[in-house]
Amino acid sequence: MPQATSLEDLMRIRAANRGFLDSINGHLGTALGFKRETGANAPSDTPAVIVFVPQKINPRWLPGDQLLPKQLDGPEGLTCPLDVVEGSKAEDEDPVARATGELSEQLRGWDDRISVGSQVAHWIDSQAGEYSMGTLGAFARDADDHLGFLTNQHVAIEPGQQIFHPVPWGTKVGTTADAITWVRDQNWYGPHVDEPDTYVRVDCAFVRLVDAEALPRNDLNPEMKEADDDGNVIGQHELGPVLDITLNDMFPIGQRVRRIGRTTGQRRGTIVAFGYEHRDQADVTVYSDLLIIGDNGVSFSTHGDSGSLIVTDDASLNPIGLLWGGWQEKLRLGRDQENWTYGIALSRVLTALGITLVRKADEL
Repeated sequence: MPQATSLEDLMRIRAANRGFLDSINGHLGTALGFKRETGANAPSDTPAVIVFVPQKINPRWLPGDQLLPKQLDGPEGLTCPLDVVEGSKAEDEDPVARATGELSEQLRGWDDRISVGSQVAHWIDSQAGEYSMGTLGAFARDADDHLGFLTNQHVAIEPGQQIFHPVPWGTKVGTTADAITWVRDQNWYGPHVDEPDTYVRVDCAFVRLVDAEALPRNDLNPEMKEADDDGNVIGQHELGPVLDITLNDMFPIGQRVRRIGRTTGQRRGTIVAFGYEHRDQADVTVYSDLLIIGDNGVSFSTHGDSGSLIVTDDASLNPIGLLWGGWQEKLRLGRDQENWTYGIALSRVLTALGITLVRKADEL
């Protein structure tokens, strides 16, 4: 029987076993990645479907009708391991300290320009003084060549919403032109995944800048102006080409990434799984493309970082994802509760919104 070799293979196998996976009591969802062998410090190179359960018990203590199979069979003879990981959702999140320093102060409005990573905000109820804040993810242009920026839908809300920097009583920087929250699974991943009541959490928006010629703009990647290990300045005010997640292989599992946001500044991490699928409170199945963990137990993101651009953590700085949220969970062997970040594939976001990312400073 052929073993799964790609994310698409794993998606097809998972779809074929959806009834069984949904029947696992109390499970927190499933994802696609590499199987982790018992006692190993790193995942293997074997593609697997991962199921998160509230309690993992050695098979010798379980009756036969409660045992989970070691592998899943799918269409056309495809097969893959089923990796069972103990997980749980935290009752309350541990607070994540916001970043300090010159860069973070600039992103929150101490500078006279806006940059990738800058704080943006909108009024929820101006009379009550209620407002919400998020992050400017990346500059982009729409089909009519209007300059604007990419962020989350829950930051930009809906077409016509006025967006300000750094706070709602600050300077109006744009108006939301388009926003998307949900996309049906088959429209996002293709016809090999088509389940009832199943949606992808896309959570993206394009905000058109007001008077873009007069509004001062700054770096495409202000966090990248540091020196690398050899003392060379990296970034050079330019981003690499957007990386497409085709599902034809196991990319981007294991990819090192970095991002910048208004709350925690710059953070680094690793994409550890793809296609996280779970049931929400409305009994609707929800997908998120990317599951990311931060380095050395440090959270990759927290509240207010929503909308951050995710790029590869190397000299190429290839954009790969859009950060939309996260929650503290225990979803890895041998780990305590930790903050996982959820992201969406950037190439699909750009297509859905009909916009093009600005990658060079002279294109601003």
